[in-house]
Amino acid sequence: MVTKDERAQFAAELKQRFEALATWAIEQSPDKASPLTRADFDAARKEITVIAEGKSDMGDRNAAVPEPSEDGPQYVNVNPAPWP
Repeated sequence: MVTKDERAQFAAELKQRFEALATWAIEQSPDKASPLTRADFDAARKEITVIAEGKSDMGDRNAAVPEPSEDGPQYVNVNPAPWP
């Protein structure tokens, strides 16, 4: 079980590393006519926050599906079929 302090430390470091990556990308962007801005990373920042706070359901999505090594399927289609 993850303690509250461990989760807070992980969240802080994840956010810090993401901001460092965003800063690097902005500084190194080769397209000077249309440079990257901090706003370009807003959607990713929101996703990182969800992951860092442990509110993501990524692990729960296919929890009932066995792994391929346990005779489970190699691929699970999670996209609904298009409307006919």
